[in-house]
Amino acid sequence: MSTVTASNRRELVEILRGRGTHAVRLCGTGTHQDQLPPPPPGTLVVSLRGFDRIERLEPDDLTCSVEPGLPSSTLHEALAAKGLELGFDAYGSVGGFFAADPATCGSVGAPSPRSTLLGGEAVLADGTVFCSGSRVVKSVAGFDVHKLLIGSRGLLFAAVLLHLKLRPRPPATAEFCTDPMDAAAATARLIQLRKLAPGPIRLSLLAGPQGCRIAGRFAGRGSWVAAALRAHDLREAPMPAPQPFDGNAGSERITGLVLPSRIPDLLRALPPGASAAIHGNGRCEIDLPMRATDALLAAMPA
Repeated sequence: MSTVTASNRRELVEILRGRGTHAVRLCGTGTHQDQLPPPPPGTLVVSLRGFDRIERLEPDDLTCSVEPGLPSSTLHEALAAKGLELGFDAYGSVGGFFAADPATCGSVGAPSPRSTLLGGEAVLADGTVFCSGSRVVKSVAGFDVHKLLIGSRGLLFAAVLLHLKLRPRPPATAEFCTDPMDAAAATARLIQLRKLAPGPIRLSLLAGPQGCRIAGRFAGRGSWVAAALRAHDLREAPMPAPQPFDGNAGSERITGLVLPSRIPDLLRALPPGASAAIHGNGRCEIDLPMRATDALLAAMPA
């Protein structure tokens, strides 16, 4: 396995055209690489870390264009300085986050990578360059081929520029996290909060050996945020940080969608030592011992 770094489109095209029969794996800052199996021998790892610029930031149009190797933290800082945000907590490189599409703690109707990506420019494995979508919010630019980036893990093409839709930062935010409770109570609380209009912009049920907690974030005017916390008897407390998955620690991660009404069944099926994060938008992540994965998957259809 060898690694090469491309810092611009011309270099990337030359690398891909000259790769011969070598398989290619794309890599940004490497944040999400531990969720993938090791590359086969002879794989050419192409680092896009050099694609790290904000090419365009238009506060009045609520759009920007960024390269995929840009650290998400750098983009968050640049947007915050203009009173803007993506609307979700991206981490790692921007391109890597969109390509991984992790089950972040969104809620119903909250911004997501799929709703944020307006268009982009990319390179196919044979070095062919193509464009899709648009730099503006309202467009009739044909098929949304760029949306195939979401969750593709770099298997389809190498994105070299992403056009993103932005949002104004809310005047106030407040995070909350409940004390541990049983699965039934936690499920009822999650369903209650996800039905609110407007509701939390982040919402998760976190299950582990110590019980279940509900965590989330309200955003809006300061008086409304404070009233929402009081109305639902929620204590302001920081949301737990997402737990990075380490595939070398003897565990596996299952991701998917679950109906709110079936959350108690899912939690009852978890084996000892498992933990789960079930988000308000229905997406879930379950970390469990490797030996227990097949049994849980077999129980899923029921």
